[in-house]
Amino acid sequence: MWFSEPANRSLIPRAAAPIRANIFHCARHLWTVSSVDDTIERMFDIEDRELVVTPSPELISEIRREEQKISRHRARQVRLLRELLSRYWRQSSPSPNELGAELDVSTDTARALIETANRTPEESSRMTNLESGEWSFDRAAALSRLYGEGADEKTMATAAERDIPGIHKLRSLTKRIRRRDERQAHEERHVRSWPSLDEAAGFIHAQLGGYEWQIVNRALDDRADQFPREAGKWTREQRRADALVAIAQDWLEGASRPGTNAGPIVTVMVDAAEAAQTDCETGVALAAGPRIGPDTLDRILCEGSVEIVVDPGSGRPLAVGPTTRVVPPKIRRFVLNRDGGCTMDGCTGRYRLEVHHIIPRSQGGTHDIEILTTLCWWHHQVAVHGRGGRIDPDSPPQARRIIPHQDPPQPVPLARPG
Repeated sequence: MWFSEPANRSLIPRAAAPIRANIFHCARHLWTVSSVDDTIERMFDIEDRELVVTPSPELISEIRREEQKISRHRARQVRLLRELLSRYWRQSSPSPNELGAELDVSTDTARALIETANRTPEESSRMTNLESGEWSFDRAAALSRLYGEGADEKTMATAAERDIPGIHKLRSLTKRIRRRDERQAHEERHVRSWPSLDEAAGFIHAQLGGYEWQIVNRALDDRADQFPREAGKWTREQRRADALVAIAQDWLEGASRPGTNAGPIVTVMVDAAEAAQTDCETGVALAAGPRIGPDTLDRILCEGSVEIVVDPGSGRPLAVGPTTRVVPPKIRRFVLNRDGGCTMDGCTGRYRLEVHHIIPRSQGGTHDIEILTTLCWWHHQVAVHGRGGRIDPDSPPQARRIIPHQDPPQPVPLARPG
């Protein structure tokens, strides 16, 4: 308890209580029916009458009137809280957490109540509008925060004519950015990453200072704008995700010319017995990382430097031995020189040209130059491996086409004999 007097929790009536009582009454009445037949008879014993549907504008008006009642209750709370603050906390104010616990409301609501009580003069027009129900409590709280940031009368008058998001926007432009604010933002910088529960995906959450955020934001947008035109079929968020991966690969592989970089070394841990039984849908994982499936394994085995550690159980290992370049450097340089760029029909992209196995290694593909082709990073990593497509082997060598992935038809269950 942060004050000795009991909290008053009856300022706003609990409107759901009568509804719950009515539902309980109806349910109790239904259970007292003597028999099933009597129940059915009562269900259909309804006089023919015209169905009356309340128009939507009337419903909106009723909701608005209820919101005005809430505003008047909140105004009363603000006055009581102002009196309480002056009586008990002349030296220090209660925290939103303490007030929220006493009133059984969220911390955000408690914070809004405290700020409105401290920053809304008792005889002001803002308090009058709140008490009359003309303003919602959310509007009064937003204006109180704007006032607390030092907004002048002209700014307050302008804000009063805006909607609530507009008031928040005006507050963000009015708020002073002090040195301590920038230093705090710097101290709170972070990038967190974690896998999903099944390790089939990963998540990233970041907080940066304004300047650093602008650098990252611009880098993602600039890189996403370099993808082929067909990348426009995807959302901006998807293209930015692809851009983040591309930038990370650039860093790992270095700014080398196409055909000369060795690529990042990826260690794949394989439980050969389990992987052989499930076609690599289980039993395969990256070292100190998440589990991966057959699509990701095909991507790793298609282009990159890889070392695969196989469990000594039974089953045919996919690869054995030290770190190896999937495509030998001499063959890779020959294919890149032969194709002269991305071989996808209509693509002129030259960013991070990579050699692709038209027949995947997991399906018996080899390093024969006739079944190797050059793709730009986006077509290779996103359009083919990311979306499960495959290169049409019958398409022209300089105008390759992608065959979209299609899930196999599900077997139709047999009807049970009657």
